Amino acid sequence: MISEKNYSLLANLLLQVMFVGILLGLFRTAIPALSESTFNVPKNSFLFLSTFIIAFGVIKGVSNYFAGIFADKYNRKSVLLIGWLIALPVPFIIYLATSWYYIILATFIIGINQGLTWSVTQIASVDITKYERRGFVVGLNEFSGYFGVAIGGILVSFMVSIIPIKIALFSFSFIFILIAFLYCIFLIKDTKKYANISSEKNPKNIFSYVSFRNKKLFAYCQAGHIEKFIDTCVWIFFPIYLFNNGITLIDISYIVGTYAFTWGVLQIFSGLYSDYIGRNLLIITGMLICSISLPLCLLSLEFSWWIICSFFLGLGMALLYPSISSAVNDNCEDSWRATGIGIYRFWRDTGYASGAFGLGLVTSIINIESGFIFVSFCMLISALVLILNVKKNE
Repeated sequence: MISEKNYSLLANLLLQVMFVGILLGLFRTAIPALSESTFNVPKNSFLFLSTFIIAFGVIKGVSNYFAGIFADKYNRKSVLLIGWLIALPVPFIIYLATSWYYIILATFIIGINQGLTWSVTQIASVDITKYERRGFVVGLNEFSGYFGVAIGGILVSFMVSIIPIKIALFSFSFIFILIAFLYCIFLIKDTKKYANISSEKNPKNIFSYVSFRNKKLFAYCQAGHIEKFIDTCVWIFFPIYLFNNGITLIDISYIVGTYAFTWGVLQIFSGLYSDYIGRNLLIITGMLICSISLPLCLLSLEFSWWIICSFFLGLGMALLYPSISSAVNDNCEDSWRATGIGIYRFWRDTGYASGAFGLGLVTSIINIESGFIFVSFCMLISALVLILNVKKNE
């Protein structure tokens, strides 16, 4: 699966992506929940609140795209280092924030950081893995990142509860950015030399080929785009909905953490399983589980009920998430694989932007509960599009 000499390379890459996830945990738990009390977002201004996710999704999608291109053109480690350098101003912006516009700026920068660093860790992990075990390694990569998201969200929530909010947010983000940057300098090695890059002719206009002309890749791109609607709903509306209904920030971190932790841990197994039974069954099953579980959350405000629903949402995401990434890897040649992955990740993460805009619009016009139904419906339509395109091209 992985040669013995590459085990330490993979372990370092997995730790690196865990740092990426830990930093994201700050933006997924504490900041949305504190948006009204600390950053002066008017109550129930859902579309305005969604702006920071829209900013994140657009810039992360674009950064994913360029991360793939630069990783193919130059090397993996350089892109990773640039990603962490770009993140250094974020703690200071958060500390100085007097309005939500500062948070939008910080999120914009974090989107660049996430697009460059997470994309490259996954590309590099696949570089050192045999073709028949790519699903397992993609699952490990996603596990490490979302395990970091869960740990980061819980840790920052505890910090906020014991020290002043701004100091907690600054200390948390600065410490982990610095650790990750130094770790990258001294312990991460470039992996481009391990990729099986041949002299095969690349498709003419790779972006168009991955996005539209290859029907399988188109189906995976749209599925990746729409599944981010689930993540956007958990990111924005879980903390706001629960906080406004009297749930404490610590309990919210456990609910969101259950989703992220379940998603993260089970990806190890679903990624490996997809290597044996194929990707499509797991993708479609995961999409259906998510589309059913999300509206069920609204049936109760009991903490235990939300934990159960979050578990099933995490399960659904664990089935579909590494399987889609692995399917894209399967359908790209190594000579343009990094670019192809970057294009897929562009479409996937711009789903944050379109999802946040759609959710913000629907909830502003109707109510917050309607956003849950909107996302569920979109997931069902996307699953149907995937089924029709994959079946037609098998």
